Amino acid sequence: MSKVITADTGNSNIVIGLFDGDSLLFTDRLETRRKWTPQSMAFELRRILASGGIDPKSIEGSIISSVVPEVDPILKSALLRVTGKEALQMNTGLRTGIGTKLYDTSNFGQDRLVDMAAAIAFYGTPAAVYDLGTCTTLSVTDRDANFIGGMISAGVQLSLDAQADRTAKLPQLTAEPAESLLGRDTISNMISGAVASTGIMMDGVIKRIREDYNLPDLKVIVTGGNSRYVLPWIREKVIHDPDLLLKGLLAVYHMN
Repeated sequence: MSKVITADTGNSNIVIGLFDGDSLLFTDRLETRRKWTPQSMAFELRRILASGGIDPKSIEGSIISSVVPEVDPILKSALLRVTGKEALQMNTGLRTGIGTKLYDTSNFGQDRLVDMAAAIAFYGTPAAVYDLGTCTTLSVTDRDANFIGGMISAGVQLSLDAQADRTAKLPQLTAEPAESLLGRDTISNMISGAVASTGIMMDGVIKRIREDYNLPDLKVIVTGGNSRYVLPWIREKVIHDPDLLLKGLLAVYHMN
């Protein structure tokens, strides 16, 4: 079976996935650093493959998605050094199975397009993807796989960071599970306000989309690093798929 490397460069981490056919063998992460060089990143990629017992010569190809353009040429060069093959890069010219004529894609995060491609390929239409990363993004497709719109709001950790940065007394916190809806001290208030309220917001938005856009059969897929904290606070029916974007990259790779 063919082995494919998928790489998603976010604002905080580069998530590396290795697929053998449609099976995800493993994932790993690298910090998104502007100081990477092709040599240092290639070294880390070889280390990741070696830890999984993978011969770089067995890699058929690779594909990347990115919201950090300055890292892209470094990652592409590193993948070329490791695999001997040019990496595909997500852009609006690649086939994804998603219609974008109803949306202005001039400043569009390609990770959202990949999320939607995975949602359609694995779960069908209509679909909504909530990606809980640095920002919380919502992307919605109709029954014909057309992207009809979405939302972007501050992510869980970003919300906590902003509170610490913009106030005199609130502490710097790291996202964690919210123990109760109403906190009983400043820290639990902040955690609940960032975590529980995100899940409750998502409930309301999902319900309104189903009603306002006449999509009662809307499938909602939740992904992203902060999803594990927020899921307990969501009451609407959702699907949790932490590897959604990597699956989407694989789907796009095979389409192109």
